[in-house]
This record gives sequence, C-alpha cells and structure tokens, in this order.
Amino acid sequence: MTQSKKGISGLVNKQVFYPPALLLVAVVVFGAILPDQLGVAANGAFSFCIKYFSWFYAMGVGALFVFVLWAGLGRYGDIRLGGADAQPEMSFFSWFAIALTSGIAIGIVFYGVAEPLGNYTNPAGFTGLEPRSAEAAEGALRTVFLHWGLHPYATYTAFGLFIAFLYHNQGKSFKISTGLYPLLGEKVNGLAGNLIDALCIFSIVAGIGTSLGIGAMQLGAGMGYVMGSTMDSVLLLWFAIIASMAVFYTVAACTGLHKGIKIISNLNVYIYFALLLWVFLFGPTLYILNNTSSALGDYLSSLTRQSLYLEPALQTGWVGGWTIFYWSWWLAFAPMVGLFLVKLAKGRTIKEFVMVNFFAPSLFAVVWFGVFGSAGIFMEHFQGIAISEEISKFGTEVALFAFLKNLPLPGILNIMGFLAIVFSFVTLAESMTLTLANMTSSSYESTTDEQDAPNLLKIFWGAMMAGMAFVLLMSGGLKSLQTAVVVCGLPILLLGLVMCVGFVKNMKLATGEIKPAPAANATVSQSFSKQDLQPDH
Repeated sequence: MTQSKKGISGLVNKQVFYPPALLLVAVVVFGAILPDQLGVAANGAFSFCIKYFSWFYAMGVGALFVFVLWAGLGRYGDIRLGGADAQPEMSFFSWFAIALTSGIAIGIVFYGVAEPLGNYTNPAGFTGLEPRSAEAAEGALRTVFLHWGLHPYATYTAFGLFIAFLYHNQGKSFKISTGLYPLLGEKVNGLAGNLIDALCIFSIVAGIGTSLGIGAMQLGAGMGYVMGSTMDSVLLLWFAIIASMAVFYTVAACTGLHKGIKIISNLNVYIYFALLLWVFLFGPTLYILNNTSSALGDYLSSLTRQSLYLEPALQTGWVGGWTIFYWSWWLAFAPMVGLFLVKLAKGRTIKEFVMVNFFAPSLFAVVWFGVFGSAGIFMEHFQGIAISEEISKFGTEVALFAFLKNLPLPGILNIMGFLAIVFSFVTLAESMTLTLANMTSSSYESTTDEQDAPNLLKIFWGAMMAGMAFVLLMSGGLKSLQTAVVVCGLPILLLGLVMCVGFVKNMKLATGEIKPAPAANATVSQSFSKQDLQPDH
C-alpha cells in the first residue's frame, strides 16, 4: 500500500509514535505562546538535576566508560554482528565518516576555539590558575579533552552495544527498548518499552533543537561578523537558517543511508581534514604539537580524578554548569545516536564497533581541539591577538571566524567554516531523522525487513526538530537550549546502567556461560545459533 493511501496514521507504530509526537507538539505550542515560562521551567529543572544528582552523573558516565572498554577489549570483542558470515555494507572510511559526523554534531565547530580560550582567559576557580597565565595556557586543553573526549563517546557506544547484538544476531526490533529485552523479555513490546522509546525520542528532538539552534546563531552571527555589518541573529534570520537547514537534512534523509547521508558525511570529513591541515601548517605548528602532547598526557594521567571531581567544598558551580551539563547533553543524544550506529555495524565485530565509535572519534576530538585550541591560545598568549575580546563583544558564535581571519586566505577559510557548520549539523540531523522514522514506522521491525521508513515520516520528524529549535531560541536563546536538554539526561543515564546488566546477561546466555531459565528455553533457542555467536578471527 502506498504512503498516500495509508496516511501517516497507517504508517506508524502508534504506541511509539504518538506519545512523544503529541508531547513535542505541546511543548512547541507552549514555547510559542509562553516562551519566557519555558525558559524558567528549563532553568528550574537544570538546577534541580545539578544540585541533587551530580554525583550520579559523574559515577554513572564513568561506569559506561568502563563498560565500553570491557565490551570492546574483552572476550566478546571478536563476535561479528550479523553472524560469522555477515559482510559490511560500506567501506571502512565511509563507516568512520558517517559514525563520526552523525554524533559529533555542530559543537566541535562551535567550541573548537571558544572553549579552550575560555579556559585560558577564565579558568575554573577550583584549579587555582591565574587568568591568561602560562599555567592557564598549558591547562586549558585538559578540561576540553574531558568534555569532548573518551567519556562522551562512551555514552554513544554503550547504547549502540546494548542493541547491536540483539538486533543483528537475534532479530529483535529496531528500537531503544530492545536493550532491555534480556531483562524484561517480551514486556519490552508493551507499555514499559513504549514509554522508554517515547522518552528517547523526545530527548533527541530536544537535543537536535539545541544543535540546530546553536548552528542558526553561529551562522547568523558569523555572517554579520564576516561581512562587517551590524546584523544580529534576530528571530527572522534564525528562522530562515533553520528552515533552510531543515529542508537540506530532510531531503538527505529521504535519499537513504547509502546515498545522501554517506555522500554528505564524506564531504564533511574532507572539510574537517582540510581545515585541520590548513591551521596546522599555517598556524603555530610546533606549539600545537607541544601543547597537544602535554595536554593529552595531563588529561590521561588525571582522567579518573577529573571525571569524578565535583568540588564538594568549594562549590563554585563550575563543575555543575560545565562538566555535568556536558554529560547531560551527550546523554540526551546517546540512545538515538547509538541506535543509528547499530544500523551501520552489520558485518563488523564488537571490537571494531568500539574502535570506530569510541576510540576513533575521541582521538579526532583530541586532534581537533588540540589544533584549533592551541592555535587560538598561541595567538592570544604570544601574539597579543585579542580573539577573546571579539568573543566578548560579538558572542561565542563568532569565535571560529575571529580566529580564521588571522590565517592566510581568510576568505576561503570563512567559506569552509560556514560549510563545516552547515554540514556538521546536517549530518547529525539527517541520521536522526532517518532513525526516528525507522523507529516509529509500523513496517520496520527486524533485520529481515530492510524496507526503509516512509518519507512522510522523515518529513514529519524533520519538521518537528526544526520547530523545537526555533521555539527554544524564542524562549531565551542558547541558555534555554542548554537547560532543556539536561532534563532528559538523568533518566537516560539510569536506563543505560540497567541496560549494562542486560547486555552482560545476554552475552553470557548467548555464549553458554550461564543456562537460561527453563521457561525461557524456547525463546532462547530461537534467538541464537552457534554461527551467530562464532567469533571472527
């Protein structure tokens, strides 16, 4: 039956689609009518989470980090997703490009210069570092690596691992709640599973709103800054940018994974590499190498202490406002990004899955911030170029362009910067649009059904994410975007920790380390085969 004959009601899994869709519509309407109140509500929720649950964020994300290391480097690492004979569906480079850009979003471009400079000009109070000192210059990247390195990608990879084996090797449904199947069995197809899926759908749309809103502000402010005009990022301009990008990523999603998404992801990675190479070669090359090496050593040697430190006596609020916010931000994206990563992983081993989705993007983040952050700090500390003053005057949105104008061929670099911003968002949004549509479609249930979700669903979710972005901007700009995301991170973290238990139980059952309960024997025998479990050597 065609899409036009069915209508959207006939295309969706109603239990998964309608709860988050209706809630999102309600939030959009509420934000449009009472934008200030939405900002107040988001701020209140943010403060509550920081005050009472910072400890849970710190230890919970740390637990996911350890889990990913164990899964990738342990005895299950050689098991091939899809069975021993499964073949990858794309080249290694395309897999890496899509995996990297679908999770990295726009933040790495937005904060690549701004956050290291912020740590240099205004270091966290608990560090005891003097602003703009040599010590602050050397310590600026350490915290950036914490916020953008191993821990964030552990959340994405963990949620992918929870579902990958169940989906590819056992034929379970393509949805987040599948990760609880080892613990709940068929109950995941009932109310409990639907509520979990609804929460994750709501959180990713709010998270995409954050990223798209940041992109709209950065593009708007960047245009005004580069053109030397007094143009501000007003609502009309933001709306035009958001609408344009929404059309772009929705069309790309409608072309499918192996066409538009792969092409744009590859282009995005080429732009990243070109910008990195240019800054490295024509910036302070030796300082970049020395500073990145020193910061990486500092980061790795203090990783446990940094990731768990919550300043219990000092209570400056810095850790809550930065580190815990970052954990919440990444967690809001983690279930849906992890689910998308599952779709890319057929024919790969669990070890390869961890390498590409955890280690590789973490290394890329170190290189990106090492190059851009070190170069920005060098310009400020040694050359007296006041990039931070430009940021103070025009906003964080202009940081990239205030930096690029100090390098050779700034005009070309500005164009590449704009493309990096657009493609960085589009690659995330198109992958999430596709995943949302697949997850809520009534015809996309298992590995044996490779039919893509209807385009009408992709258009709906693409428009919904754009609407959320604009409403959140109306309700108070970036601050409301940030605080709206943090609320979803808390229950998602709890969900992830429970799924860790389910993963361990499932793998032990699958490999015969433990025996299934008698009542579950029939189900288990239908779900596994020795070929599915055979490690690939």
